Amino acid sequence: MANEEVKEVHELAWVDGKGWAVKRQGSEKVIKYFPTKMEGLKYILKVSENQGTRVVVRLKNGKFQKFENATRALNYAKENGED
Repeated sequence: MANEEVKEVHELAWVDGKGWAVKRQGSEKVIKYFPTKMEGLKYILKVSENQGTRVVVRLKNGKFQKFENATRALNYAKENGED
């Protein structure tokens, strides 16, 4: 996969009143909503791995979060028994 060009991107973003949404970037159709960011991260990482897509995370303020920070947060939560 390292040499393959990744053309698709999945995005995790906050939607007021609904929670954390996983969708394809550029699409209005939401694949799934999650009440917590950690649940959304777990799901989007599985989807990304299965489909060979990149992942982007938008913070509640609309700015992009560095992916390494998002995965570090997920790993920290797993290590400390958080959901």
